[in-house]
Amino acid sequence: MQQPTYLVAVDGSKNAKRAFQTALKLAVNTQAQLKILYVINDRGYDQQRFKPEYLRLIDAEHQLAEELTTEYTTIAQQQQIAVQPILKYGYPKEQIIAYSQKQPVDLIFLGITGNNAFEAGELGATASYVIRHTPANVFLVK
Repeated sequence: MQQPTYLVAVDGSKNAKRAFQTALKLAVNTQAQLKILYVINDRGYDQQRFKPEYLRLIDAEHQLAEELTTEYTTIAQQQQIAVQPILKYGYPKEQIIAYSQKQPVDLIFLGITGNNAFEAGELGATASYVIRHTPANVFLVK
């Protein structure tokens, strides 16, 4: 039997942290490998009009992404889980789908809402999009 692969998308939000914790628990119980994906949304800024500010924001987001994925990777390794941190640029929902199509995964873990959520408790745009477009099963965490 092949080792299962779980993809957990993180963005620094509370729900994404809960998604990571849930994915980690299940990975420990099933001996799955864990892929931790952080997508730096580089499309949310007006690059041309605010180039210096854009570069500063992207750099800060990249640093946060590295710190977070390093922290989560260390936690997973302490639990004897095979883990791979992944950093991508683009729209998170599109990058999650693209990754899950190129690198098949058995289960995608997502926070029900992330950093761009306007109202707590509602299904976020990224989660809604991923559910409709991914070939993988999706586990939503709130």
